[in-house]
Amino acid sequence: MTEIVTEPTQSLPAPVVVWLDPSRPDFGTTIIATVPDGLAALNRHGIDDARNGPHAQLWQDAAAALSSAKLEPSPCNLRLAFDAMLRLVKRVAPVPTRIRVLSAPRNLRERVQGLLAPSYGRLDFAGRPPAAAAGRVD
Repeated sequence: MTEIVTEPTQSLPAPVVVWLDPSRPDFGTTIIATVPDGLAALNRHGIDDARNGPHAQLWQDAAAALSSAKLEPSPCNLRLAFDAMLRLVKRVAPVPTRIRVLSAPRNLRERVQGLLAPSYGRLDFAGRPPAAAAGRVD
């Protein structure tokens, strides 16, 4: 049987909500939940404008923290990446709390895992899949 090797989780401790286009709030929001999402967001969603503007240091801090978390996804690095990304988003394109909470309620990840766990057994997104799913090909 072939063993599936997965990368350690690169999920941020909590989602960061950003506007799809800060100049057009009617377009809605998107959620940055992982390190790759954060790295991609540095070059879109109006956050890319901060790279050369007055918030360039915040942009560089977020890029460095996200890169560190990508290379070594430890809880500490993931927390630093989340904090840096949140500081940047709050300064460059803040999303009002009311909208942020509607887009990504607190503890959403844990609630979804709790709903799915009875059906699929223990969910460990960072580890190997359960034995029942190991031989499955979708």
